[in-house]
Amino acid sequence: MIEEMRAREKNIDTYIEALDRAKTLLKATWNLLQKQNETIYVLNMLEELVYYDDCECDGSCLMDDINYWFDEFCNEELDNE
Repeated sequence: MIEEMRAREKNIDTYIEALDRAKTLLKATWNLLQKQNETIYVLNMLEELVYYDDCECDGSCLMDDINYWFDEFCNEELDNE
């Protein structure tokens, strides 16, 4: 019984961690897209910087983190289609 409760708590903690990470990544992605929206020039989104996780990260880094999130929490890897 106690083991089941611990397993359930671990699943809840993992779920909360996944939601928090998704929220962080969505905010950073929104900020990156907002940069493009605010200019008439076409930006290289992979080189544009956004601030998240207490540091600057370019679009390429953000893309890697999103791929990691899918792999870690959804057990699937995004492909380059």
